[in-house]
Amino acid sequence: MAIGENIKKARKAAGISQKELADRLQVYQKDISRWENGERAPSIEVFARICRELSVSADEILELK
Repeated sequence: MAIGENIKKARKAAGISQKELADRLQVYQKDISRWENGERAPSIEVFARICRELSVSADEILELK
């Protein structure tokens, strides 16, 4: 599974909409959509914030577990 798909899975498991996650990360909802669709990848800094907001480890998103 791709990183974007794992972000989407974690976001849905947390019960958070793309808009809500975007607001929490102070990015555009379109950015969340692009990450989840694999069109782009978040920066390392934003990736760390995504993990914190969704209460998942980077290993889970990167499938290192």
